Amino acid sequence: MQAETIVPDSRVGAALLPGRAAVPERKNGLFYHWGPQAWIDMWMSRSMIVKKAWPLVSHTIVPILRMTTDPKRIDAEYAEIRKRREKIQWRDSPRERWRKNYGNFVREAEWGLLELRKHFTREQYEEIVVGTSVALAHEESADFLEMMNSMADQKPPKQGAAKGPQKPKGFQKLAFDMFNPAGFLTGPAEVTEFDLEAGSVTMEIPDCAWHVCAAHESLPNPNALPEEGCLLICKGAFERLFDGSDGGLRTEFEPHLPETSCTVRMSWKPKAS
Repeated sequence: MQAETIVPDSRVGAALLPGRAAVPERKNGLFYHWGPQAWIDMWMSRSMIVKKAWPLVSHTIVPILRMTTDPKRIDAEYAEIRKRREKIQWRDSPRERWRKNYGNFVREAEWGLLELRKHFTREQYEEIVVGTSVALAHEESADFLEMMNSMADQKPPKQGAAKGPQKPKGFQKLAFDMFNPAGFLTGPAEVTEFDLEAGSVTMEIPDCAWHVCAAHESLPNPNALPEEGCLLICKGAFERLFDGSDGGLRTEFEPHLPETSCTVRMSWKPKAS
């Protein structure tokens, strides 16, 4: 088995500065920290990330590493990375609680993925991470997958409605700011174009939560943008989960690495009216 050589990556996203928790600056204020979307993201991060996604690290990656290399070293490093967790305080806003939950998961996932890369070929490594993420999603998050796939049940606009690609209007933007079911994964995002007749939505994420929620200096590799989980747990797993089979939802992620932004395209085959 040929392990992959790790080359230090000096690329650091513009939003990440040493010594600072990388909270996106494009969004701020009372509504951002205490509004409906903040509460949704806080609750979803607790139920979907803390309770359901974290076993990917503790119950899959860590046991594989213990069998692959020195288990005492792995246990010591895993204990050290866990000490960096940001504790939830009673005075924290829902948005801050979401950021801490997400950042704590990213920090430990990135540590596990960077270590896992050292011991497996690229193909083996990707299959372990993506395959396990997909299996875990089917086992633990069936309701979320069903909700996302419900987009493919949308019927085309009625006769007389606007057709072709459209830009969201003021009320539509406000509604998306108040209820984005995937916001707990991406952070603040904006729908820039949709076409219900053709079955497509384009969403822009200015500062993806995977890259900006954990304080820069607390990451396992503070000299690089955290991108392993971005490419495998997010992009890799979601594109396999939603591949457009049988006219269902298809997702395509375009991370703008080494920047922290990303473009997400969703498409489906609309049901007959």
